[in-house]
Amino acid sequence: MPLHSALTSSHPLIAPGDVPQLSLAPADLRILIVNEDMRSADWLKSTLRELGYSTTLTAYSAKRALVAAADFSPSVALLDLELPDMTGFQLASKLRSHLRGGVRRVPLIAIAETAVFGNIELTKAAGFIACLTKPVRALELNTVLRKLQARDH
Repeated sequence: MPLHSALTSSHPLIAPGDVPQLSLAPADLRILIVNEDMRSADWLKSTLRELGYSTTLTAYSAKRALVAAADFSPSVALLDLELPDMTGFQLASKLRSHLRGGVRRVPLIAIAETAVFGNIELTKAAGFIACLTKPVRALELNTVLRKLQARDH
């Protein structure tokens, strides 16, 4: 069954023609998407759904993400590094110091606007488990999520 729509559409968050050529089984991860651009966040959510990840929640600002993280109890959070009310690095720091222990331990994946020298080192130092650049490649995102899921089982 071919994957289509969000995976094959022309969109700045998803790389064109980035259709995984392998069977993707649904995963039970609860994914928090934090991105101020509603269109990009919604396309990422659609892509995740097509990859089999059905439990997602989107926050369009860092402040909303902090509230959502406590209520939603995500398994992983995808944080855009450029948010309107604080940087993704600042949000990561606030999540790491959250009052709820479950929120403090949520694995974080950075979504960077461009590949900048040192992004990987900076994001790892800030507690991110991975750094993906826009346009996010569906197969690369799925690989990171699968490794995370395998690590936790």
